[in-house]
Amino acid sequence: MPWNDENVGRLKELWDQGLPTAQIGKLLDFTKNAVVGKAHRIGLERRPSPIRKTAVKPDRKKARSPVMPKLNFENNPVANTNYVSEVKTLQPSVKNVFTVNAKRGCEWPEGHPDESEFHFCNKERFEDKPYCLDHCAIAYVIPEKEEAKQVTQPPRFI
Repeated sequence: MPWNDENVGRLKELWDQGLPTAQIGKLLDFTKNAVVGKAHRIGLERRPSPIRKTAVKPDRKKARSPVMPKLNFENNPVANTNYVSEVKTLQPSVKNVFTVNAKRGCEWPEGHPDESEFHFCNKERFEDKPYCLDHCAIAYVIPEKEEAKQVTQPPRFI
């Protein structure tokens, strides 16, 4: 069924009443998309989408960024100095794995970091490596050369 002046006039009336486009299409015997297309072509006022919400969506990056509380340490110098003096007196009782020793020896870990007897090897380092000679032999494996692989494997014939 083609659009004629009668259908266009009726479309304008139903559109102004605010009926949904699917309902207008049923009343005029057109599809919803035909009604929307004709309304666009004849310049009828656009309607807000029923799917889109008119509320402003929050910015995703801002929503995911952590909120840092604003601390006013600078405003209260008395509280600030008391806090710092208390912190300076506390010493950690557990060895930190990432602490750097003045004498840097072999960094091969021995034991589990959660155990009290955990320590590093601390023998003399081998050249510029982080480990001693014994632990370098374990940590650094020399890959076999391509030539050695080709000699040990017989040639393949297709």
